[in-house]
Amino acid sequence: MDDVVRQGAGAFGSRLRRLVERLDRDVHAAYEASGERFEPRWYGVFTSLRDAGPLTVGELAQRLGITHAAVSQVRTALEREKLIASEADPQDGRRQRLKLTARGRETARRLAPLWAAIQAAATQVLAEGAPTLLADLAGLEQALDRRGLRARIGDTLHGDDSDVSGDLDEDV
Repeated sequence: MDDVVRQGAGAFGSRLRRLVERLDRDVHAAYEASGERFEPRWYGVFTSLRDAGPLTVGELAQRLGITHAAVSQVRTALEREKLIASEADPQDGRRQRLKLTARGRETARRLAPLWAAIQAAATQVLAEGAPTLLADLAGLEQALDRRGLRARIGDTLHGDDSDVSGDLDEDV
């Protein structure tokens, strides 16, 4: 048994990151094998723009449940690859709306069969090893929405509802 598994719930975040990195490596290898220059971390932003764009960075962050900074990092990479472009927001010229370029739309068309194969493979893995994982993840997200891990750590440390001050190791 490896150290991360042995540590149980105390290394829950580390175990999830390790699993995500493993999945991302396999998906990245599938992109490379198909001759596509596309990163797994771009998928959420890219497909949100494909399906609902144009969107602002803030709208993307809200839709995906990630930070503005995370969206901005992906935005920079997608713009560098000329897969997306920005335009002034018609309601507020100070804001930029992101949209797929013609190259982005063509990339989405080419990647559709690969994305379908990735979804089929993921469905097989879930059915084989964790048939309730997606529902369990939804339950975990709801529990964290009700009371975050930081507050729960404070409860354990202080025996009350106080929040923990300062930085905490995110490897929990």
